[in-house]
Amino acid sequence: MMKLFSLILSAFLFIAPFQSLYAATNKDGLTKIDGVAAIVDSSAILDSDIRARFDVVKNRVPGGQMTANIRHQILNQLIDETLMANYATNVGMQVSSSEVDQAIQGVAKRMNLDLNGLKNALKQQGIDYSRYRAQIKKEILINDIKREIIRKRISITDQEVNDYLSANANQAKGKDEVHLYHILIRAANPDEAKAKIEAIAKKIHSKKDFINQAIASSDGQFAIEGGDIGWRPLNELPPLFVKAIAGKKDGTLVGPLQSPAGFHLLWIDSKRSASQTIQQQTEVSHILLRSNAIRDEAQTKALAESLYKQLKNGADFATLAKKYSEDEGSTLQGGSLGWVSPGTMIPKFQQEMDETPIGHISRPFKTKFGWHILKVEARRKEDISQKVLRAKARQALIAQKQDAVLNNWLGELKADAFIDIKEGN
Repeated sequence: MMKLFSLILSAFLFIAPFQSLYAATNKDGLTKIDGVAAIVDSSAILDSDIRARFDVVKNRVPGGQMTANIRHQILNQLIDETLMANYATNVGMQVSSSEVDQAIQGVAKRMNLDLNGLKNALKQQGIDYSRYRAQIKKEILINDIKREIIRKRISITDQEVNDYLSANANQAKGKDEVHLYHILIRAANPDEAKAKIEAIAKKIHSKKDFINQAIASSDGQFAIEGGDIGWRPLNELPPLFVKAIAGKKDGTLVGPLQSPAGFHLLWIDSKRSASQTIQQQTEVSHILLRSNAIRDEAQTKALAESLYKQLKNGADFATLAKKYSEDEGSTLQGGSLGWVSPGTMIPKFQQEMDETPIGHISRPFKTKFGWHILKVEARRKEDISQKVLRAKARQALIAQKQDAVLNNWLGELKADAFIDIKEGN
């Protein structure tokens, strides 16, 4: 089973649903209907969309106030999201109701609530559940299209993996992390971009200066947070950044640096080294059942329950897996997935696998792939194998390249789109 990117659910708690209309009373006592902040192709971004987004992110915004610069950064963020969602829809990408249900249930679980509890919590914040659900669907769509763009545009060769493992960014260094702040000035006109970032650099004498300049001028995706990209493993940063910050002390301004994405400034907040860990692996087998044109969702669930009862009554797991499982990669092996490392399965599968004792069979459970029954054969603790090490190297190389690839793709979308930002925005 392929590893899925785990970006989506972490974003859901920070992104508010779009609010379509609100009424405000001006100084003359007249009611003003919600204004249009921008038009992106055929989609409108409203003033209330900006206000709703700010209400959710304001605790992460330095100063916590809606300044002109913050409003500008939020509008840019909403424009980017609209472009990506429109592109995904235009290429035929869809999000099923079951995916949205699963995502919302995940959010509720993280908040220690059931679905009704989540609805009540949203209601107390003045958030309409149907709009919240629509925004969750949009976030899934955006993350799906990002994964597809990364898959199509980033190819890692075996030689790159070999070079990575033998170079300075090795396994040990990959465990070191750095907390960075980042300013990006896109280079549509390289001379102008260079002059602009050099002028910005001259204004930065402290972390506070850097944050203010990021909010005011950065084209980076974390501009609204003052450029704070958080803790990042060194092996997941672009080599350009790793080389530039090597040997630099905390509280240092680094740059300007030039890359294909534009010009960069970095502020080193702090560094840390992670301790060596031993990895626990699980030997697991599973049966996968998918609904289809012949067997609907209810019938698929019923079949899973039936197989579970047979297994509890002594039926052979491998025999049933070969007969019924629809996971092409494991069916012929009697459902065996071999030794599985942490993080290689989607979260729900990982959770069920971790909670199932050795020699036991899980109850049927649902993921976006279908209905699963799993059996934990054994567990072991050992150092990372060469295979897992190469997989981690490949993931790190993708992480190094993906920001630039997504930035370039977004630039292409903007170049081809009709974007009309209304006066005052």
